[in-house]
Amino acid sequence: MVPLWTPVAILAAALPAVLFIHMQHVTAFAPPCLLQSTVHRHQSPTSETSTTTSLYISSSDIQAKLKAQMTKLQERDRNSRAISPDELVVVYEDEHIAVVNKPSGVLTVPGKEDNPSMNKVAFDRFGCESNRMDKMVVHRLGMDTSGLVVFARTNAALRELNSLFRTRKFTRKYEALVCGHVTNDNGVIDLPLMRDYECPPYMRVSTEEHQLALIGLDPVEVGKKILQS
Repeated sequence: MVPLWTPVAILAAALPAVLFIHMQHVTAFAPPCLLQSTVHRHQSPTSETSTTTSLYISSSDIQAKLKAQMTKLQERDRNSRAISPDELVVVYEDEHIAVVNKPSGVLTVPGKEDNPSMNKVAFDRFGCESNRMDKMVVHRLGMDTSGLVVFARTNAALRELNSLFRTRKFTRKYEALVCGHVTNDNGVIDLPLMRDYECPPYMRVSTEEHQLALIGLDPVEVGKKILQS
């Protein structure tokens, strides 16, 4: 007997090996604070002629930057475009999952202010076993990013899909427009990432200098996620 929910078999039939995502050319992925940092730098006291610099940032700096940035993001989220269930582009659908193509300019989830979202449209179109639209969400794409989004329709599908994403059984392929000239046609960027306390809640390449600046900060004040990155 074939189990009612066989995620590998169903997903193999439903999706290609790559979960393809198209990233629009938008300024959301190049926030101004990445270009103009206000973090203080001071010269190493070990030598007057030393060129070594280190970063200094306080808990209050991080809190202020996070609050300001979150306010901007909330304002942007209010501009999420509302689409009707009939406008939904369905790539695959069965009794367990639904795969839809999210357009740019639409939130994946509504957020605290119940903004228009793909989650709400998918719930209105397909429904789910739990009758709770938040129980359909497995992953999300940024508001300005277009691409495939998978929604769970049953509790079993939700558990299995969460496991697949958590264990990285999905391969995500991003396509983006970049500024400047790339020397090689292909290559690999293999660098550690950390939460960007200069421009929260974005991520940045982790450096020793940025890690050292976090030493001594109170996790209660700046948040454990900043210090765990």
